[in-house]
Amino acid sequence: MPDTASPAPTINDWSPLTDDQLAEYAERGYLHLRGLFSEEEVRRGLEAVDAVVAANPNTLEHHESFYVNDQTVRVRNAVATTAGLDEFLDHPALVGPLMSLLNGNVQILSTEVLVRHLQEEALEPWHTDGGQYLQRLRLTADSLPLQVKAQVFLTDVTRPNSGNFLLVPGSHLEVPTSLDYMCNIEELNEPLRRGEVPEHALVVQAEPGDVLLFPHSLWHGVMANTTQPRKTFIFRYGQLWQRPYDYATQPREVLDRMSPRLRRMFGDFGDAVHPSDFYKPLDQDEAMSVGGGPSAGRATR
Repeated sequence: MPDTASPAPTINDWSPLTDDQLAEYAERGYLHLRGLFSEEEVRRGLEAVDAVVAANPNTLEHHESFYVNDQTVRVRNAVATTAGLDEFLDHPALVGPLMSLLNGNVQILSTEVLVRHLQEEALEPWHTDGGQYLQRLRLTADSLPLQVKAQVFLTDVTRPNSGNFLLVPGSHLEVPTSLDYMCNIEELNEPLRRGEVPEHALVVQAEPGDVLLFPHSLWHGVMANTTQPRKTFIFRYGQLWQRPYDYATQPREVLDRMSPRLRRMFGDFGDAVHPSDFYKPLDQDEAMSVGGGPSAGRATR
């Protein structure tokens, strides 16, 4: 007789977002996950930032759409420079929320190391991400996002004017009235140049180890910094069928050091890839179930 036994259920090392968290993200356009990374993990993250900045790698040529600021050090495609980012990208506490928001189909589109030095003016204007064509796309309120960014805070950003992230809750559902090539939002940037923050905006106060998740369409900017250098990772995520943002393919030596899950998140299907795999991966649940970090094998439901 044929074997009619059901396949064993996939056991994950990550947990999904709650219904309340998903509803909050859908309504407000962001989630502030507090204390996602431990003090020791933050320490290793800071070591990775310092190592990448000291190496001063030219990982990606300049593009006219990039914001340039003398007080900002930004290393793009940083994962190609250091393995120090791998444990954060493959961490169950971060993978779980992304699996929920992107419906299990998670690709890492970019990895950045970002240091914001002292500057008395706003460090980055109000804008949306992804360029002018993506800026014009808006999903319904109950739709899953196209792209999600994770900002991992490694230094204290609890005081005003410490390079705080600015956002307008609910703006991910609105198209700005002023549209330009850089996706600047001029109705907010003129006041920002005078140091003014709209009453309906949120000044994010984050501690080391916190993570902010938000979609490409959220209106956001960065305040002045008069306290200390602000160090963060910025990871951009999308669907497997989307093009990466700061790499074409990762070099084999970079992929070889990673877990199968992390390789899949960089769009790697091995040598036997079929073009349809990026739209309809047949083994996605299994590939994304367990990573290669310290939590591997310690499954949670």
